[in-house]
Amino acid sequence: MREENPRWRAILGAACFVIFAIFGSLVSTSGLIGFIRDDLGLSYGAGGFLLSVPFPVIALFAVAGGRLVDRMGVRKIVSIGVSFALLGGAVRVLGGSFWTLASGIALVGAGTGLVFPVMPKVAASILPAARKEFGSALYTASITAGAGSGVAASHWMAPAAGALPAAWGGSVWRGGYLVWAIILLAAFAVWRGSAGAIAEEARLESPSAKGGATYRMPVVWAVGASLFINSVVFYTSLGWLPTALAGKGWTRADAALLVSSVSWLGVPASLTAHRTAAALGGERMAVLACALLAAAALVLTSGGDSWAAAAGVAALGWVLNCWYLFCLSWPAQYVERARVGQAGGLIIGMGYLGGFVGPWAIGAVRDWAGSFAPGFYALAGLAISAAVFVPFFGRRADLDGG
Repeated sequence: MREENPRWRAILGAACFVIFAIFGSLVSTSGLIGFIRDDLGLSYGAGGFLLSVPFPVIALFAVAGGRLVDRMGVRKIVSIGVSFALLGGAVRVLGGSFWTLASGIALVGAGTGLVFPVMPKVAASILPAARKEFGSALYTASITAGAGSGVAASHWMAPAAGALPAAWGGSVWRGGYLVWAIILLAAFAVWRGSAGAIAEEARLESPSAKGGATYRMPVVWAVGASLFINSVVFYTSLGWLPTALAGKGWTRADAALLVSSVSWLGVPASLTAHRTAAALGGERMAVLACALLAAAALVLTSGGDSWAAAAGVAALGWVLNCWYLFCLSWPAQYVERARVGQAGGLIIGMGYLGGFVGPWAIGAVRDWAGSFAPGFYALAGLAISAAVFVPFFGRRADLDGG
């Protein structure tokens, strides 16, 4: 029987701080896109590209990171990932053109992709068995708290923190990026300080069969497809709802604060999701309910008045984050421990392609139709289609069709 790591709480806390910082940095563009569009004179489509550009990079690096973490261990992969994100953060603050900004955002995406598969591995390999659900919930809560802070804090802090970049002729939006670069640096220091606690986890056991076998498991692809739909809705909402709500009587700052609740509500939602699933009869019914309620919330948000939109945003935040948790926690619960990183990387890689498709496509629809409403109605239909993948939740992955 595997011995319990006596410092699992310190490891979990450090990992959650890292994921909070890296996701806040990743999503900070959503809170700054209004400033960036005004400063660089961008169309909605070009703004959507900046919101979308990190996600195919996340997908690529998550698949690679999932394979590497099974071989190199969590300590090295997190250090490499945060280093990528720090480099991207510096490029975003110092760069002066559209493509330089896009490159910095992509580097943050690369770091996020490497770090993302780490927590399923922490839950499977380091946490006590009785704490796996708690670890998955806390990890998801850290992601959502980081994303909420990324939207709200970057927008609110940009004018104050922008004074330093402005001193060399930079624009105010650089201040929001500067705040998250500093937070990332602090997270990197905390992680390096905890590295000694996980030295023995540097190399974990190899899978019992060749690594590529993970990709022959249909259930892994099905959970990844469900996360893809979730990510399309989630990141499009974070990216464009502040701008859409500004047309419903909200100020840009208040809209950014409201939309940050899509992520902040994920903290209580993540911590109570497994209890909610038990009350509904299992994960399958919970995921189905989340998908259908997300569709209803999107219709309410795009078609209602300002207060109906606010209610829709709150409902969207709760159900998307519960759904998100079930996708992220699935590998640690249903996959062979030595394959958790690979399965998690594939699921995350598929899911975060949705973060690229959604914001870019809805920005292009807004340019074409002159309104966000058609795009958000299409998102509601996409959320309903996720019901196809519900039967795969709650099933173990194996090489014989599982």
